[in-house]
Amino acid sequence: MTFTLHGIGVSRGVGIGRAHIIEHADFQIREILVPRSEIEAEIQRLRGAVQTAKQDLRAVREQIPTTTAPDIANFIDTHLLMLEDAAITFDSERLIEARGCNAEWALKMRRDALVKVFDEMDDPYLRTRKDDVDHVVTRIQRILANHEQKKYEMDGNHLADIVVVTDELSPADAILMKKNGVAAFVTRYGGATSHMSILVRSLGIPGIVGVHGIHQYI
Repeated sequence: MTFTLHGIGVSRGVGIGRAHIIEHADFQIREILVPRSEIEAEIQRLRGAVQTAKQDLRAVREQIPTTTAPDIANFIDTHLLMLEDAAITFDSERLIEARGCNAEWALKMRRDALVKVFDEMDDPYLRTRKDDVDHVVTRIQRILANHEQKKYEMDGNHLADIVVVTDELSPADAILMKKNGVAAFVTRYGGATSHMSILVRSLGIPGIVGVHGIHQYI
């Protein structure tokens, strides 16, 4: 039996290889009440996670070859700048103080509020900037939750000549996969104007996004 799956082509080329599914395991974020005496410690926990996220992204940036076009590094710089943005960091700290909640929940509330703003924008390119907010916040939340590192981010794990199948990719994901020599990628979600799609075109990685239902067949 043969069948065809359809999506949105976001970069030129053909990639042929064995499919490798990368599961972005979901983890539940729930609100936990923090005693007043531990609020400052919770804020410090958030700040520590933000610093770790910055270190992780800087490490990814350092893996970009010097011969690569300058705009490639700009995608990582954008996420680094977002980690400095008060709308994410400082406002999350204020929520911890005001609600007496855990850092993960404060970040979720800020992400939801910011995503709502982007969703209401008329410009389709600006609407996709909500993906960057989600990638940055999720990175911090995973650090806070001590969630395991993604397999392709671990040293010595290579994906050469593999077609990666996953829900979605961040710019950092795409850069690391390029370094590991992936043949192509297919994602369940995403659009042609997302930062990730623009980046993979620059990196020259064949890719298709928005292939709904792909996990049922691959």
